[in-house]
Amino acid sequence: MYEYIAENLAKLETEISAACKNAERKREDVKLIVVTKTYPTDLAQAAINLGFTEIGENRPQEIVEKMPRLSGNFNMHLIGQLQSNKVRKVIGLAKYIHSIDSEKLLEKIDIVGEETGITTNILVQVNTSGEESKSGCEFGEAIKLCEIASSKKYAKFCGLMTIGPLTDSVLLVEKSFETLAKIGEKANVFCENGKCELSMGMSNDFGLAIKHGATMIRIGTRIFGARNYDK
Repeated sequence: MYEYIAENLAKLETEISAACKNAERKREDVKLIVVTKTYPTDLAQAAINLGFTEIGENRPQEIVEKMPRLSGNFNMHLIGQLQSNKVRKVIGLAKYIHSIDSEKLLEKIDIVGEETGITTNILVQVNTSGEESKSGCEFGEAIKLCEIASSKKYAKFCGLMTIGPLTDSVLLVEKSFETLAKIGEKANVFCENGKCELSMGMSNDFGLAIKHGATMIRIGTRIFGARNYDK
């Protein structure tokens, strides 16, 4: 059952390894986050059973619904937008939140973390493409937000995230990833180990993201196929 998932993951692993080799990087330096948004819980479980330990969801509600039904060794990543009034739902379920774009949201996570005694790894989302449809703080605000994040106890700053522009222009996609990498160089000083995570790259552009220093890539459709948003 679900043999196609194993086949797709094997093909993907080959491509990721090739991209790392071309970029003169080690494969182990790039985490694959298997994005299971809109897909049934059993598909996420199939990926976990195959040994893929980083699972990503876009909506807090899907995390709440799926987590009790998942088992095994894995970490949950919230990669979609998070409203302040939904923070309590995901604290303790999501090990990583990739979509911090305001001081208000950061403060809420820290407050709930203090109340519950739970520390959550957070990434500051930056709108590197300038598209109005994209979430994330502006380029000029990013470093300041990283600095504020580094002072929090229960919202542990560990890196940056961006979503590349939806375009056929390789140059524009690369510019977006280059921008995040440059911010990351400045933000490294705020990370505990002196090196920020860079969460960037999805099914169509992960190779370019790896080229420009991605340490986390977020891939779903290449593994599970087209999503059905009507469900």
